[in-house]
Amino acid sequence: MTDLPYVDLYLRKSRVVRDEDPRDLTSIQSQENAGRAWAAREGYRVREVWVDNLSAWSDIERPEFDKALAAVLAGEVPALWCAFLDRFTRKGIDDIGPILGKARVIFDYEGLDSSIERDRRWIIDRAEQAREYSNRLSYNIKSTKATMRARGQWTQMAPYGLCADKARKLHHAPETWRIVLHVVKCIALGFSQRSVAKALNSGPNPVPGPGGGRWQANAISRILHNPVYEGWQVAPRRQKATRGRFEAFRDRDGNRVSVFAEGVEPVPADLLARARQVAAGFTFASPDQAARVGTTRELLTDAVKCPGCRGGASPDSQNYRCWRAVQGDVCPAPVSVSRARLEEYVTEAWFSWMNAAEPDDPLLVKAAQRWKGLQQPDNGAELAEATAALKSAEAGIKRLVEQQASGFFDPPFDTHLPTLQAEARAALENAKRRVADASPKRLDVSFLLEDAAIRQAWAEADLPLRRELLRLVIRRVAVTKGRRGCNVFDGPSRVEIHWLDQPDPWLKPKDQGSFAAAA
Repeated sequence: MTDLPYVDLYLRKSRVVRDEDPRDLTSIQSQENAGRAWAAREGYRVREVWVDNLSAWSDIERPEFDKALAAVLAGEVPALWCAFLDRFTRKGIDDIGPILGKARVIFDYEGLDSSIERDRRWIIDRAEQAREYSNRLSYNIKSTKATMRARGQWTQMAPYGLCADKARKLHHAPETWRIVLHVVKCIALGFSQRSVAKALNSGPNPVPGPGGGRWQANAISRILHNPVYEGWQVAPRRQKATRGRFEAFRDRDGNRVSVFAEGVEPVPADLLARARQVAAGFTFASPDQAARVGTTRELLTDAVKCPGCRGGASPDSQNYRCWRAVQGDVCPAPVSVSRARLEEYVTEAWFSWMNAAEPDDPLLVKAAQRWKGLQQPDNGAELAEATAALKSAEAGIKRLVEQQASGFFDPPFDTHLPTLQAEARAALENAKRRVADASPKRLDVSFLLEDAAIRQAWAEADLPLRRELLRLVIRRVAVTKGRRGCNVFDGPSRVEIHWLDQPDPWLKPKDQGSFAAAA
């Protein structure tokens, strides 16, 4: 028995089944039984069983398939068994070719064996046929969906809170649309996404989430940012980092397309815009929101970064620590720094920057506007709203530039870029006008140029205002890992403050140029 050669089995199910072990599925188990029966008949012993519960189409990552191929190509196993050739690959000769000369490959259903000379040709032909069929099927599906999107017809399962009619137009779902409106209103009032989810899950009659289970904060985030709730047709984002998210679909002329049936109203635009601004931290919903659960209570939360992994550093009772290290992930140089010492160092650096700034520095003027806005109750709320709109518009510009730098708008997807840029610039200019109209007409910034005056103003400011003022001039605070055994905090050697009026050292020069041009 120990002298028998090895064979690996590759098993795959076409339809993705979530929340189950793929090995427990009947079709997978049947494949494994057939593979073991073949091994017993042919005098092999099964070394490894590779299982994928994923599509065989080319743009899907199949980790078990990659491992099976790697084992063959590395000479670890002399034979590979698969139940169906079309479940093995739909890339044709690209996947089949390299392994045919490395191992005996068996496709049980088709009765093909690469050790038989005639079957080698059949295997290649069948693999190419599967590739051609998959390409044709994919083309037909994409063409049909593109036509439906352009007509304003919904192409998939209706999103939470909505239902589709026979013409594939969307209507309010009787039982769940009110939940969508409730969620958006709660966020606009200043409740955190996590607290809203907790409220929906609690009580004697908890509300089922979009998937039928419990609500999660990310489900609420998807409602806030899905353009369908504004009434627009959507298309999946093409960036891997944003898979599962959607953006507004654009027709050939670059226009958005309505997907709601006639007379059906979307979530009110002003309510949704306010909820997004509150969720993004661009504004507080009310003066007491800073004290609510879910609102950060640390001065530098989301500003401190770990250069080791370029991720954030989350605060605890005493320190800011690399969040990857806290979660148990790998970071080459995880940072941990005293919260009190770091906040004191950054605050002093901020004082020095403000004192050295010129009176006409735009960032200094912004700081003065923010401070003066608090002292003018009649105009403070309007200025806060205008400032939040400005931050939201600036974030939209930044997001557009990042997408362009990552190749998101490479041909043929560049046709909509001019329209998107024009809309983003228009939103930015409109927000700037709102801030200018709401700001004090005569602004004295002299008190920000004197150290004693600015320290007095800082002492009187609350935490939300301090956080906002720091972020008017500071992009991020990068803190390197301290030396082992050294208990003395050396700010100049460990802390690098990235100021907003200087080039971003973490961006490539070409990307900084794109940002400047877009803004």
